[in-house]
Amino acid sequence: MRVGQFEIQLPDPPLQAPHCIVMLRPWVNVGNVGHTVLGRLARLYHAREIGELVRPGSFYDFTRYRPEIKFVDGKRTVRVPNTKVLVGRASETTTANNDLVLLYMMEPHANGEDFNDSVVELLKALNVSRYVLVGGMYDSVPHTRPLQVTGSAHGWNPPEEFGGVKLGRSNYQGPTSLTSQLSDRVREELSIETLSLIVHLPLYLKLEDDYNGAFRILQALSAVYGFNPNVPEKALAEQQYGQVNPAMLNNPQLRELVTKFEADYDREAGEQSDDVQLSPEIEKFLDDVSRRPADDGEEGPTSGGV
Repeated sequence: MRVGQFEIQLPDPPLQAPHCIVMLRPWVNVGNVGHTVLGRLARLYHAREIGELVRPGSFYDFTRYRPEIKFVDGKRTVRVPNTKVLVGRASETTTANNDLVLLYMMEPHANGEDFNDSVVELLKALNVSRYVLVGGMYDSVPHTRPLQVTGSAHGWNPPEEFGGVKLGRSNYQGPTSLTSQLSDRVREELSIETLSLIVHLPLYLKLEDDYNGAFRILQALSAVYGFNPNVPEKALAEQQYGQVNPAMLNNPQLRELVTKFEADYDREAGEQSDDVQLSPEIEKFLDDVSRRPADDGEEGPTSGGV
């Protein structure tokens, strides 16, 4: 069935009060957080693929999102980057009865308005009742404290036990993705509830797969959908971040940077802390790590750029 620029196979039976969980590569997928979260949800909900864009080249520059050559059963194939649509059914492992639509969304390089139109049509065709964007961004935060998750919710009230998520309206002004229009459009045109959850990651780590960031998002989602929060990403996060402290022993620049970020974090949390000034060497170190590119060779957001 053709829906906008997507070719999809409508689920049979129809989905039950489905919510759409969205990742956006690369803009808010730093640390591969969005992709990891959707991957875990796909396993929990036994999701299967139902569609993709018919002609992804209408939206994507394949010199920036590179096709990949793979051998499948001894046959050479070319995998073309695309926005994929998966669906999963609620089961006894969740307390919420909402089925899920998982949208592995890639940011378009061209025809962004047509891309957004197609996503809106897709959500309408699947009778989605809530649109949830998840992802990560770099920030001046320490790995030694619980990672902060910020976002916004419209049209519904999140549970009280939402894992310390800070919800509110963003006052950010600056560059963004055209797909950021989708949250406003689905609320206004389809009367769909919305939620965004963005985890703030230590910018000095810039891990290819930040499991702690993914775990914090999954922890928040578990309060909404009722699945067990003790997902494998929790143990992976503890192991991954546990390797940073020994590395700091031989890196005085990193130690000073983390101390500064800890002081800022604790002050914002209302705890008493002395102001820690950074030396010129650390300021340069911080500037260097801030300039490292995000995934896909494109810059992801830092400090509120969503």
